[in-house]
Amino acid sequence: MWPAVPICILALAGFTQGLTGFGFGLVSMALLPLVLPFKDALVVVAALNVPVCALTLFSNRRHFHWRRGAALALGSCLGVPIGFYLLVKLDAALLLRLLGALLCLFAVHELLLARRFPLRFPAWSGFPVGLLSGGIGGAFNVGGPPVIAYVYSQPWTKEEIVAVLQLVFGTSALLRLGFVGHSGLLHRDLVYLTLLALVPLIAGILAGGRLLHRVPLPPLKFTVFLSLLLLGAKYLLTAA
Repeated sequence: MWPAVPICILALAGFTQGLTGFGFGLVSMALLPLVLPFKDALVVVAALNVPVCALTLFSNRRHFHWRRGAALALGSCLGVPIGFYLLVKLDAALLLRLLGALLCLFAVHELLLARRFPLRFPAWSGFPVGLLSGGIGGAFNVGGPPVIAYVYSQPWTKEEIVAVLQLVFGTSALLRLGFVGHSGLLHRDLVYLTLLALVPLIAGILAGGRLLHRVPLPPLKFTVFLSLLLLGAKYLLTAA
């Protein structure tokens, strides 16, 4: 396998992560299956998610607040094994379509109704939102949208949002990596690809992080929720 194309995809996903605080898993899992078997793509993303989140959090460490991310992270960690269980017991297409419907509702509200009818998740909802995100991440490796919708609805700065997202995604990524290692899916070729991708990936994250401080919050939020709307529509239409 010639690794240039998947490495470029991973670098692009890293840039998105550095700019918005999320997107590595979403972008990677949207594009890598075009050039890799789906299970191999899943394993590579799981292996690289931990350093991605660690580096992005380190870049925004001055803006990190434990209290804002603790409930989300705890719920996400508990949700990951539940997601693996539900993946076996429930219909995956049904779960993805439900997720797509929720994403479209959140995105349409933010894009069209937020100014007249502001949506704010209450503080207590951090744990259930994290639980839902962890469950979806455990099942499909794309558990970010519920947490993204939650944090971007809060009156936080963009740097604070990015920092909180890394705590949630990083802790759940560690758990997913443990499941991947236990399954024996991480073979030699994937280890080779993962190591080759580290430097371009880090460069992409740093480039996105530098641009983050130059981009105003309103257009960034618009881009985030427009992406969620498109992703939700994709799940509704092509969940199978």
